[in-house]
Amino acid sequence: MSDDKPILELPALQSNPFTTRPLEKGQSSLLIGRGDIAARWARFLKQRNARMILLVGESGTGRTSLLRCVGEETSTHIHLEMFPSSDQQNQILHEIYGSMIGFDIPGTTQELVSRLAKYTQESDGPLPLISLDYTNGDGTLLGSVISSLMAGFQRLDAVVVITLTTDQRAQWSESLINRFDHVEVLKNLDDTQIKDLCEKRISTVASSGWSMNEACVDFLVDRSIGQPSKLMRLMRDMVDDERSRPRKPVYDEPEPIIESASTQMWTKEPELAQPQAPTGFDLDMDILDQPPPQPMMPSFAGPFGGLRSRNKDQLNYTPSEDYILDEEKLPREIWVDPSSELMMEAQIVEEEVFEPESQPEVEIENEIPILEQLVAALNIPEGMGLAELLSAMRRPVIGTKQSNPLDLMTLRNLSHNDATLVEVASQRSFSPSDARLQDSLGVKRPRMSQMCNRLYRAGILTVQQKGRSRYFVLTNDAKAQLIAWGMMEDSQ
Repeated sequence: MSDDKPILELPALQSNPFTTRPLEKGQSSLLIGRGDIAARWARFLKQRNARMILLVGESGTGRTSLLRCVGEETSTHIHLEMFPSSDQQNQILHEIYGSMIGFDIPGTTQELVSRLAKYTQESDGPLPLISLDYTNGDGTLLGSVISSLMAGFQRLDAVVVITLTTDQRAQWSESLINRFDHVEVLKNLDDTQIKDLCEKRISTVASSGWSMNEACVDFLVDRSIGQPSKLMRLMRDMVDDERSRPRKPVYDEPEPIIESASTQMWTKEPELAQPQAPTGFDLDMDILDQPPPQPMMPSFAGPFGGLRSRNKDQLNYTPSEDYILDEEKLPREIWVDPSSELMMEAQIVEEEVFEPESQPEVEIENEIPILEQLVAALNIPEGMGLAELLSAMRRPVIGTKQSNPLDLMTLRNLSHNDATLVEVASQRSFSPSDARLQDSLGVKRPRMSQMCNRLYRAGILTVQQKGRSRYFVLTNDAKAQLIAWGMMEDSQ
C-alpha cells in the first residue's frame, strides 16, 4: 500500500467483499444510493401501473444492479443484455416472447405483440418487468430499433426499462426521448453513501462491527468521484493490500490497582494466631458441666457497621416470658345472655345473610341447543368430549386484523417518514422487513418496526399476521378522515 493511502483498520475478514460484478437477486440490501428509484419502480409493479422508463447513467454507475434488485418485486423479470447483431427488432421480440410465454412463436409480428399484450393483461400479481440493457450497442442503431418497438411496448401491461449511457443518449432524438413516461438519471454517490456502502459490504464477511474513519472516506471521495465501479476497485485493492500485511497485535497493559482503606478492609486476610505448643494435659470436670460459650462476633466498622450490629442483636434476642402465650390461660368461650338484645339482633342478621335464596331450577333441555350452537360455531367434529370442546375454545384466530381507535392529534403531526408510511399503506400492505421501503426511508428494520407500531397504536395503521410476518395497511377510520380532509379520493 502506498504511503498516501489511509489505513482501513479492518477486522478479521472471511473474504474480500468488494467486486466489480453487478449485484444479483437476493442482494438488494447492498444496493446503496438508488433506494428512491427502486421504491418508485416497485410501486409501479405492485400497483399494476404500466410505464415506459428511460434509465441514463455512465458505465459502472450500477444500472444492472438496480434492475436485478427491482426484479425481485415481480415473478416475471426479463433482462436482455446481448444486443443482436442482425434483425434486431424480431430477435428482441422473439426473446421476450420465449422468456414470457414459450417458444411457439407466431409467424407475424402483429400476432406476436397481440399475444404478449393479452398475456400481460391477464396475469395476476405484480406487473412483468422488461429491461433492455444494451450498453455496448451503437447509439444510433439502438435508437432506430427502439423507435420501431415503441408501439408494441406501449401495448404491453408491463414496466419496460431501456438503459442508455450518456454517449448513447446524445445520439437519440428528443422526439424519441419524449415518448417515455420517465427519464431517470443515475448520479454519483456522496460521502455518506460511500461510507454506508463500504460498511455494509464489510459486515457481510466480518464477525464484528466496523466503522470507516473520515480519512478513508475523504480518500475514496477524491479518487472515485462517487462512481460505484471505481469505488469497488479502490476498496478491493486496499482490502487485499491490508489483508496481506497483518498488523501485530497490541495488548493493553493492565492498570495498577490503587488500594484504599475500604479495599484493604475487604481484601486483607486476617492474621491467624500462631499455635502454641501444649504444656501439659489437665482435664477439669467442672468445665464440662457448664454450657458452651457463645461464639464471639467480631467487631465491624465501616458503612455497614449499623446493619451488622442489628443482626448481632437479633441473633442474641430472647423473648421475655410476658410475650409467651399459654394456651391454657386463653379463654375458651365468651358467655353471653341468650335473651339479650345483642344476641337477638345477631341471630336476625345471620338468618338474613346466610339463608340462601331459592334459585329457580334450570332446565337441562335449554342447555343442549346452546352447546350445539357453540360446537357449530367452532366448527368442531362431532363425538368430541367436554375436555376437547373446552380446549378448542382456546384456539387462536389466525390472520385477523387488529386496530386501535384513531388519534387525530398524531395524524395531524406526522413526520416525513411517518407520512411516507401512511402513503404506502394507503396503496398496499407492507412489512417492516420491506428492504425497498427501508432504503427509501433510510432506516433499518428495528426503527421501521417502531414507526409502524407507533402508527398502529394511534389507530392509523392496522396489522395482520401472515405466517411469521406482520403486514400493516391503512385503517378505514384514517382513510375516511383523509378523505374528509380532501387529501385522498374515495375509491368507492
